[in-house]
Amino acid sequence: MVRSALVLFAASFFVGACSSGRTGRGGDGGPSGTADLAASLTGTVTQTVVTDGTPADAPNQFNGPDDPSVAPKLVYPADGVLMPPNISLLEFQWLPAPGGTVYELRLVSTHLDLAVYTTCKTVGAGCGYQPDAATWTLLSTQARGDTMKVTLRASSGQGTGVGSAATQSLSLTQEDLLGGLYYWAAAAGEIDRYDFGLNGSAETFYSAGESGAICVGCHALARNGQRIAVGLNAPVPQAGLRVLDISTKTALFTQGTSNFESFSPDASRILANDGSGNLNLLDGSTGLQLGTAPVIPSANLPDWSADGTSVVFSRPDASACPIPAFCAASPGVTGGSLYTVSHVGDTFGTPTQIVTGGGNNFYPTYSPDGSLVAFDRSASNQSSFDASDARVFVVSSSGGPALPLTSASASGSDVGDSWPKFAPFSHHFGSDTIFWLTFSSRRDYGLRILNSTKQVTTDSDGTVHDPRISQLWMVGVPASALSTGALPKGGYPAIWLPFQSMTSGNHIAQWTETVPRQPCGTVDGTPCPANQTCENGVCQGVPPIN
Repeated sequence: MVRSALVLFAASFFVGACSSGRTGRGGDGGPSGTADLAASLTGTVTQTVVTDGTPADAPNQFNGPDDPSVAPKLVYPADGVLMPPNISLLEFQWLPAPGGTVYELRLVSTHLDLAVYTTCKTVGAGCGYQPDAATWTLLSTQARGDTMKVTLRASSGQGTGVGSAATQSLSLTQEDLLGGLYYWAAAAGEIDRYDFGLNGSAETFYSAGESGAICVGCHALARNGQRIAVGLNAPVPQAGLRVLDISTKTALFTQGTSNFESFSPDASRILANDGSGNLNLLDGSTGLQLGTAPVIPSANLPDWSADGTSVVFSRPDASACPIPAFCAASPGVTGGSLYTVSHVGDTFGTPTQIVTGGGNNFYPTYSPDGSLVAFDRSASNQSSFDASDARVFVVSSSGGPALPLTSASASGSDVGDSWPKFAPFSHHFGSDTIFWLTFSSRRDYGLRILNSTKQVTTDSDGTVHDPRISQLWMVGVPASALSTGALPKGGYPAIWLPFQSMTSGNHIAQWTETVPRQPCGTVDGTPCPANQTCENGVCQGVPPIN
């Protein structure tokens, strides 16, 4: 039996391929050794954990008769969640019933039987338990590539009745998730970053103070992680465009008016929307215009495929805006349909429509292999800028029926599941390939963020006051979803990404394969960029201020 202290929101702990890599393909093109680990497991490891402050005889307090009156209710994570094994800050949250004082959380898979005994560690109006580093290492090793049965029981601690929550399941993919995730932390008006290859929390990457703007918001990343495009004072109609080298944060160029961009896979080219609602092609190093502008007319919200051969974008309905100049001034799209267009050299072909109707379709993103496009749809045709009824769909990149990710959607019609973006990696679970998709949402996060209790109000002049906090969520999308024509049970439920601030609205999560870092200290005498310190021979960011 192991006694373990409960650690809430501590620094994360990574195992396997993550322990040594700041960069990595995270399973893209096949396992990175972590799938071999899952395949080599034999037998079953049985482990008992008693958290600090819990009676040592807690395992003996669950022999009484069934008593539904003390049954707890698991609130988070949702039943059926699939997640990477190296997101270790998973917190189990539940609502207690009167009389329950000691709890048994049990996770059982093919090669693991883990029983955790704990008292109620207060989380909001309920209780929570987060595995410590050693416990998560055991769990993520023994249950990698497998499904765990999750049970939660409560006892009064007096040897009387025992109440049981409904049994749930929790699955882990075979591979660890690597790469970098950059997102807009709205409270501070800055771009924050999380590096899945480091043991740490999110870090400030580019602040308003560094940029010289009021804030930095909309942004796009080169897939290889070398460059980032940021909108100055964005999202606003006249946002300036700045492109930075990631490792040094050196500005390569600043110019023009643009809110939404997409880099070619090698970062040598960038598609940027202009003040007239078109897409122009720029040199990724100098910002010089390439080809005859616009290269794609009446187009916005682009995403370049990983092989560089095509671009997907949203085109607004011309009839939805009889005054083009007015529409061009808006940072969003209304009445959007989705198109793909081929790309060779600096030339683009004739666009092909793949999604139309059903409302406003926007924020398209290619899956890593280019087979799928995920996108947002507002059934009421709200602007893409902040559509409260946005929901995430997937469609074949060649067109066809669009399937809603119903299990990833939250209850309620106005939480705005927006800004979907595929991670650049292909993972595996069972016989299926899994693509990871992030998005922002104003849904509840378990017992810690209760957006559903907050009131949205509108002033007499039409100004909307929304006190709800938008957060980043992630969901696994099976590659087979469209080949089978259905998502079983609507797909997997989404998980809350645990490295972000719960007091800041967080949006626009954009992925890279690697996180380049500038050498420093004894490796290189060059000082680190602003908001970074020298650690272990490379520059690392400081925690976000928000």
